[in-house]
Amino acid sequence: MTRLLVLHDVGDPDGGGPWRAALEGAGWPGPVHAPDLPGHGGTPAPVGGSYELGDPVLAVLPAVPAGDEEPAVVLGAGTNGWCASILALGGRTAGLVLVDGLGGPFRSSSEAMAAQRRRIRAVAEDPAAVAAPPATGLDPRLRHGVSPMGNRAVAERAAAATTVPVLVLESPASPVSAEDRAVVAARYPAGATVVEVPSADPEAVAPVVVGWLRP
Repeated sequence: MTRLLVLHDVGDPDGGGPWRAALEGAGWPGPVHAPDLPGHGGTPAPVGGSYELGDPVLAVLPAVPAGDEEPAVVLGAGTNGWCASILALGGRTAGLVLVDGLGGPFRSSSEAMAAQRRRIRAVAEDPAAVAAPPATGLDPRLRHGVSPMGNRAVAERAAAATTVPVLVLESPASPVSAEDRAVVAARYPAGATVVEVPSADPEAVAPVVVGWLRP
């Protein structure tokens, strides 16, 4: 049976639960592992430091062991699409699903720095975000997100090095323009199946993902 590992988006207050329910309800033919990532749902915030873009990769590595075991298909939503791509580049996946997860918005270095300053300022001015995080539920810091993978050249190189089947689902809320989407998707060696969905909500996405596995 094909296993599925879901990396929900950063700042999703419901964590992985809705993804698991939607994919199981849509008929995914194997186990669905959709953990609450650190700072979400029932998983506490990390002790010390701040959130980094690659944190979910380390959090889920025990669920994607290397070796002879058949790897899982990995779904990455939003900002965590980049983390799912890293797992694919590391040979830890049988397939890759990106839900508004190609990266972006792609910016110049000066634009990226300005966006980072705005995010830091927003966190600093939010009393809940600078207080001690709660034991469970959404860490208020994550309401402000983390800096996305915003370099299109890096996204293109990652796509070109990805050898597993890829499904790209893009909703109207995607941070990537149609032009950038076409450029990055064309770099996958075996091509990527690109589907426009009305929203990135798990209920809208799940039937498409199941249909891709079993056309």
